[in-house]
Amino acid sequence: MNDIQNTKLTAELASSGELNKYLSEGWTLILAYVKHANDSQRPRFVVAWQEDGPAVFPEFLDEWEQRDMARQVG
Repeated sequence: MNDIQNTKLTAELASSGELNKYLSEGWTLILAYVKHANDSQRPRFVVAWQEDGPAVFPEFLDEWEQRDMARQVG
């Protein structure tokens, strides 16, 4: 089991489809919760990159999103 201390990067996701894509790239699910807003409930998933080397993002992110996430890392 991966330790939370090994987390190098996190991402918050809004659907199980996104979650499955991240998990297939090697990310680890560290938190799942439901966001309540305006009488609706939306799932949220927080995943962590805990592997050595640069994070691998699913292909559904466009280049701008990948650059933005890389900029947040450092």
